[in-house]
Amino acid sequence: MEWYYAESGVEPAEVDMESSKLYNYVRRNIHEESEAVDGELLTKWVYEECKVLKESWGMYEQLVQAQADIDYLNMITEDL
Repeated sequence: MEWYYAESGVEPAEVDMESSKLYNYVRRNIHEESEAVDGELLTKWVYEECKVLKESWGMYEQLVQAQADIDYLNMITEDL
């Protein structure tokens, strides 16, 4: 998966399965940033995003679950 920088004027969902017919969008590291432009404070949301083909979504979910299982096993065996 290739993650890329994105930004929005509204807070994005972590997973967007509605806005595209071809892709589901997965987002991480979502945070709000503010900056002054012409004396006015503007706020935007910045994050990393990747696109997953809808036809590959089941495989993506399996990979996410496998990584969560690995992380859990690492956590519980750290002190052994």
